[in-house]
Amino acid sequence: MTLRSGKKRRFTQGSEPTPLKTLRELTVLVIHPDNEDGQNLTAQLQRIGCQVRTQWPIPDRAPAETDLIILAVTPETLSINAPWLFKRAIPILPVIRFENPIIIEALQQLDAFAVIPAPVRSFGVLASIVLTLNQAQKARDREKHVKRLEGRLAVNRTIQNAKNILIETQGLSEREAYNALRDQAMAKREPVEKIAEALINARSFFVK
Repeated sequence: MTLRSGKKRRFTQGSEPTPLKTLRELTVLVIHPDNEDGQNLTAQLQRIGCQVRTQWPIPDRAPAETDLIILAVTPETLSINAPWLFKRAIPILPVIRFENPIIIEALQQLDAFAVIPAPVRSFGVLASIVLTLNQAQKARDREKHVKRLEGRLAVNRTIQNAKNILIETQGLSEREAYNALRDQAMAKREPVEKIAEALINARSFFVK
């Protein structure tokens, strides 16, 4: 295994398209055999201004301080047991020489947004990097949005369940039940959902 490293600087991405000047802050790990393609790829990344590290073979665990992985995808490399590659923690930009069913399936599993064809040429590398980073950021933004929505739905369900308990046990209307939860929350300086959770837990205890 060989490992060459440059300066370690984090690449901070926003929701807007990646400015080219920030590529100088991009830490790229090239997981590729030390052959002509690997050398051409590393040289092109250095010309772009990226901070480049190289490693081969595929490591057993996800690398630290890495913004983008450029990976040689072949049937041989895919036979290596490296589950972290498919967890989508770090954007992966594949380098492919063939377009057979095995490779296409691997690209889908890697959630690849672009590819670099081999033999590697200078044309297209920059565009593939920018596209991969932008799409990866959009995917992260969507995931955060979905989690926020799921969190809101969970809170709403909790409050509704607590209101139902008050409606059933105290004969309150839905508005009165919510006002009762809100008043308790204000008195105890707690969020309404915390009061609702406490009520649900207390009811569950006595139901048992």
